[in-house]
Amino acid sequence: EGTIPIDTEYRFQSWDAILRGEKLRTMSCSDKIARWNVLGLQGALLSHIMKPVYLQSVTLGNLYHHGHLSRAVCCRLVGEPDLNELLPEGYRLNHPDLGRVIVCTPSRETEKTKPHSINWCHEDERPELTSGVNGTSDERAGGQLQSRLCKAVLFQSFKEIAAKFGVEHLSNLTYGEAKRAAKDFQSAKEVLFNRFQQLGRGTWIRKPEEEEEFM
Repeated sequence: EGTIPIDTEYRFQSWDAILRGEKLRTMSCSDKIARWNVLGLQGALLSHIMKPVYLQSVTLGNLYHHGHLSRAVCCRLVGEPDLNELLPEGYRLNHPDLGRVIVCTPSRETEKTKPHSINWCHEDERPELTSGVNGTSDERAGGQLQSRLCKAVLFQSFKEIAAKFGVEHLSNLTYGEAKRAAKDFQSAKEVLFNRFQQLGRGTWIRKPEEEEEFM
């Protein structure tokens, strides 16, 4: 639970080290939301066919503090020079509306966060229950072991619509190659990572490249 400070020089993780038992490190939830507020929710793949999509609002159920939340999800990236002047066209530092629910009676938490996650979109027939530990779907909920939100399934969905938008050539690339081919997105990402370091906000930890080398 919580975050762990790491060496500022620690940026890349190797697949071999993970297989030898080294823990896979990931960025915190607020780090990822801060990333969305610059790069957009659509990710690298969809940036080939659409402009960045930004959060309009963030609402918390409890433990709300406007100053802490705004700093965590966007305002810690404010500085000189203006980040918007460094980003490719269409990208910007987004400041969503922040708020909390009106009524909340939080109970005292004595356990760690439950290792489950639920996802659902408007067109889905039913919610999907997944494991927060390994990302697989919970078969007891009637789903498949492979989550519909895993990278392989999302990449397959992207391939199915690629031809309709004139980017069918991306279907012949690996998942990682198709993401790296999104030049403006990758440029914006490097600007973001450099801003974190420039302002002393830390170094973005990257996953092993082998994780994305599939078709």
